[in-house]
Amino acid sequence: MRPGKFNLTPVVYGDTWNGVSAAYTSTGNTFDSDLASVRMMFRGEDGTLGLSLSSTSGIVINNANNYDFTVSPITPMTLEVGVWYWSIETTAASGVIKTYLAGTLEILKDATRT
Repeated sequence: MRPGKFNLTPVVYGDTWNGVSAAYTSTGNTFDSDLASVRMMFRGEDGTLGLSLSSTSGIVINNANNYDFTVSPITPMTLEVGVWYWSIETTAASGVIKTYLAGTLEILKDATRT
């Protein structure tokens, strides 16, 4: 399965990043078990990990049965200026791990930052 691609709205370095809310749905097939954990990672173009969030730090599972979760806002956003590649990985209570979403986030230079 290829993850759905979604490029997030660019954010200026040091500003608040608004986070993401998601609820996955199924077309006829239900998930094999409830959502147990969520992880979102941001990696640079060279693969370096810049930021990792999880359902124990920065991500809230709103409804495990519906795979509904929220990635909390980050204030301030401290990823370095440039393009970051992100993915969201879910783990079901049964142990099944899936990456349903991925994309990019561009961090823009603050005009007052030297």
